[in-house]
Amino acid sequence: MRLVKIILTGSALAIAGATAHAQKTPAIKETPPPAGTHKGLVTVVDRLNGTIAIRTEPDAAKDAAKAADGAKAGGEKVEAPKAEATKPEAKADGPTEQFKIDLKLSETVHAGDKVKYSVSESGDPKTITKIEAE
Repeated sequence: MRLVKIILTGSALAIAGATAHAQKTPAIKETPPPAGTHKGLVTVVDRLNGTIAIRTEPDAAKDAAKAADGAKAGGEKVEAPKAEATKPEAKADGPTEQFKIDLKLSETVHAGDKVKYSVSESGDPKTITKIEAE
């Protein structure tokens, strides 16, 4: 009976310690993407030719700033565009660009995926150096 009490007391202390630690953990904040990182929607993945087409996503902050500047200049009331939750099958409004992509990187994404990607500026078409689905 004494052994049972020791085991129960030890497990209760372990649970209390884990709970206290979980409460002290700070909330995870979403960090902005590093400079040179773009966002977009994959429209076509051509693994045979090693290319990918991505429709770039417009920056909502820039659109809101443009609307505010237009309201100041024209004197008319213009509403800033609202940020909408888009689904992967929804279309982004930006232009579509064609990029070269490595076979291993192309296997991580599919058409319709929203992605963050980095591009090397050399060559025509440009080459995707890093890509990850959101």
